[in-house]
Amino acid sequence: MKGRTSTHLEQNQISKWTTVNQTVRDKKIGVLCLQETHLTTDHHNQIDTLFSRHLRVLSTSDPIRPGNSAGIAFVLNKEITNTMDATMKVLIPGRAAVLSLKWHNNETINIMNIYAPNNANEHRNFWEKINSEWSRTHTGNIDFMVGDFNITEEPIDRAPARYDQESATEALRELRSTLNLQDTWRIENPNRRMFTFSSNHNTLSRLDRIYTSTRHVESMMDWDSHISHIPTDHHMVSARFAPPGLPHIGKGR
Repeated sequence: MKGRTSTHLEQNQISKWTTVNQTVRDKKIGVLCLQETHLTTDHHNQIDTLFSRHLRVLSTSDPIRPGNSAGIAFVLNKEITNTMDATMKVLIPGRAAVLSLKWHNNETINIMNIYAPNNANEHRNFWEKINSEWSRTHTGNIDFMVGDFNITEEPIDRAPARYDQESATEALRELRSTLNLQDTWRIENPNRRMFTFSSNHNTLSRLDRIYTSTRHVESMMDWDSHISHIPTDHHMVSARFAPPGLPHIGKGR
């Protein structure tokens, strides 16, 4: 999100959240995962006051500078998602958390939201800590891992193409292996280039990704990356999860 406010919107402490609310409802997004939210407790309370009729927001903030650094959030659309029993486990405050919510036939879906450090030298410790915290908290199998990874695994995901720091990518791959997750979009599009971030140095990268459990590969569709109506310097990445057996929901009358 690059913070909670924008100079292009009305001047209040949570100006972007009006657009978040509208985007979730207009696009019929069930779960929206946000990074770099910069939310304090007061900001979160304001969001609940204004939007709790339609949204449920679960967030975790940077423990030292909550209003100015890091922060991630899960935004649940109450109109199409079962939000009553949704819970969040924080693995690294402001950086990594897991949302658990009930799905079809009372199954539980676990979504890990990530906002990785900008400094590649911090990545090995970061991914290893997530691994240890996931194991310690008995969070269960991860169905999806999404977010801003601030690193790419393949040269094709940068322009100009280049490898990222080896120790950083190795640590991420080790975590993915442990969690049994894969970059499904890349596997299905081995030669396609799609970028989600443009730097001030005129370089492009696919930093924002959705990793999926290998057991969900056949249930993923409608992959997309586009400029978001929410003012931010990253593209929004989305996909539709449609496991077998889900009832068909028509357009209504």
